[in-house]
Amino acid sequence: MDYINVIEDGAILTGTTTDLIIDLDKQEKAIKKAKEEVWNALKEEMEKKGIKKIESDELLINYIASTDRETFDKKAFQKEHADLYDEYITMKPVKSSIRVKVK
Repeated sequence: MDYINVIEDGAILTGTTTDLIIDLDKQEKAIKKAKEEVWNALKEEMEKKGIKKIESDELLINYIASTDRETFDKKAFQKEHADLYDEYITMKPVKSSIRVKVK
């Protein structure tokens, strides 16, 4: 299937491709929202009932209580200790990708 048509001044998506991307994006957002609602409801119910673990043949759900996490302020460290920061920087390759935004 051709997703892109090349024309003299550049490239454009086929109409089918545009419709497919928009439809998939809408489905993804709906699924993420539904999933978040179910996860939040489960978490709230587990908190209320003091349940730490639910296990079946197909699922394992663990309740993880809120906590504080230690983080590292990279920007502040880089600003205050630029030379030391530069000594520990390493470069790693990142594979190519595309970014699609549905308006």
